[in-house]
Amino acid sequence: MTVNKRYPHLFSELNVRGRVLKNRTVSGPMVLEWSMDKNGFLNDLGIKAFGSFAEGGVGMVTLGEGKIDDLNSRAHNHHYECRDADVITRYHLFTEYVHAYGALASIEFNHNGMHALPEFNPGHLGPMGPVDIDMPSGIHVRAMTKEDMDQVSESYAQATLIAKRSGFDAVCLHFAHGWLLSAFLSSQINTRTDEYGGSLENKMRFPLQILHRIRAVVGDNILIELRLNGSDYTDGGIEIEEAVEMVKLFEKDGSVDMIHMSCGTRMDNRTRPISMSSHFVEAGHNVKFAEAVKRAGVKMPIGVVGGINDPQFIEDIIASGKADYVVAARQFLADPEWVNKAKHGEEKDIRKCMRCQHCMDTNRVNNAKNVKAVMEDWKGTKIHLCDLNPTWGHGAMIGQIPAPGKKRKVVVVGGGIAGVNAAIKADELGHEVILFEQSKQIGGLLKLYAEPVWFKQGEFEYLKYLRRQLEKSGVEVHLGERATPDMVEALNPDTVIVAVGGKADHRGIPVETGSKTIDVLGVYFHEASLGKKVVIIGGNTSGCEAAIHLAGKDIEVTLLEKGDSLLPDEGVSYRLHTIQHLDEAESIKYYEETEVTRIVAGGVRARNTATGEETFYEADTVIFATGMTPKIDEYRKFENTAIDVVNVGDSRKIGTIGTATHEGYNAAVTVYAK
Repeated sequence: MTVNKRYPHLFSELNVRGRVLKNRTVSGPMVLEWSMDKNGFLNDLGIKAFGSFAEGGVGMVTLGEGKIDDLNSRAHNHHYECRDADVITRYHLFTEYVHAYGALASIEFNHNGMHALPEFNPGHLGPMGPVDIDMPSGIHVRAMTKEDMDQVSESYAQATLIAKRSGFDAVCLHFAHGWLLSAFLSSQINTRTDEYGGSLENKMRFPLQILHRIRAVVGDNILIELRLNGSDYTDGGIEIEEAVEMVKLFEKDGSVDMIHMSCGTRMDNRTRPISMSSHFVEAGHNVKFAEAVKRAGVKMPIGVVGGINDPQFIEDIIASGKADYVVAARQFLADPEWVNKAKHGEEKDIRKCMRCQHCMDTNRVNNAKNVKAVMEDWKGTKIHLCDLNPTWGHGAMIGQIPAPGKKRKVVVVGGGIAGVNAAIKADELGHEVILFEQSKQIGGLLKLYAEPVWFKQGEFEYLKYLRRQLEKSGVEVHLGERATPDMVEALNPDTVIVAVGGKADHRGIPVETGSKTIDVLGVYFHEASLGKKVVIIGGNTSGCEAAIHLAGKDIEVTLLEKGDSLLPDEGVSYRLHTIQHLDEAESIKYYEETEVTRIVAGGVRARNTATGEETFYEADTVIFATGMTPKIDEYRKFENTAIDVVNVGDSRKIGTIGTATHEGYNAAVTVYAK
């Protein structure tokens, strides 16, 4: 076997009871609503999407989440069907695709237990768990009987039999995050006094029963992997010392082949953005749990999941013996080819996940005022998108657009996120591309993180990625050169893509002489000039992130939001963790329903929109985080410079890194070139 000189441990084989992972990477279980039909059958887009991970070099692809029954196991309406034998043909198309690239295929099974919802399990006995409990939603959960446990065990076994018949090499059983089996393992939840509660051996009795039933039905010719918590991060929950003993008992039992370590529990919504880590959490935060298990002498392969996307980091983890393999999920959405890129020395071309959590919560927006309520009231439609990969999610259809029939001249005005993505893709499609950027560097708002903010490493990596791709391309780049309509028209372009961004919108707030103000985008790199106290007007994403950043610079921050909640346009996961950091920072105070009426010398005057009470807030500097407005007038100047003129990014509508990325890409692939 050829040894990879850069990453010999990452690209070494892992033999697990006769099945060989060609390297030490596994894609984590993910369920994608657009990858299945209404019956839960994996569709062609799903086969292609998950199969792309195998194309990209992963050692094992994990499809998740498989449905084990139609009784009371489901917490949402998107589970891959695993009860109807008619799915076997569809799954064989997938597993053969994966095997063609030398990867193994796995599927995750999970019973949602107490978190199952009656609307997805109509006509049955309702949610069940270790004990009787009333959930915050008001739904009653009943304690499981032995008959219930027997039914669930058989459901797992029959679903695994379907997986085996479908050509899957492994199944991944979700024993973490507060779902049914995790609930039985956690003393915080499992307070039973019979043989299924109390001692560790008792708490493991039902999980082991499931494993034994699976083996009795399918035999040993399929691998069983567990996802297990190293910590619930809740009082009374699982901690690493107990988790180590669990792994030892699973190994002694012999029914499990491999285990990867995770954390957090759905019983405490504050752990959600740690379990599925946001950018506030250090990369590889679960490595310590895998390391503790390995140090305890466990011989079976132990893996780890959690914000890991750097090949050298993975190499170091495995080389040091802290884990045997690494599981990544969102990184494969950001760049399905990242493993092959690492293998072939193209590390700088990896598009690294920035852990914005939008792929999990796109359109899951919640305006509830307190953190607890965020997890109890979900609004919007769940669809998995990736801010950095425009071909994922709804963009899967964009990827089917045929290559252009003719070469066109494309001029891009603006070198921000949208403009650079448009230029790179248009060049890749074979067009002649000229890009103008008035500043000395490309990147737009990403340039704020050219010296990384501690929780913005992902954005910094994206900036480096875009610069690298532009350098490699054939795009003719003009930096420090402001494009004019006459200049552009003189080039006789077929298509002009305008990506000139937006401008600050101060919302007409009066500013008196003698006051000091700055736009939020000017905060970075100028922290020393702000003084010791600042007021930030606006509790949107930019305002809240600036508050957290400045608090870390020993600056007292007062954050004022006119509406009744912070971060009203963010998904629940990101919103949860950001508010937690605001709450935990001693130097940050924030006030909702507080409208700034005037900026004066030494601070601002504001009015409580509920009571009408007027208050003065002291500040050395007042920071506008009141949003932006598109530079529509700038776009209009270029309307007659070509037959096709397209406005993208913030110059069309103020959006996010994701909307800018997608719009730039879409503008390039839809250039008229027949």
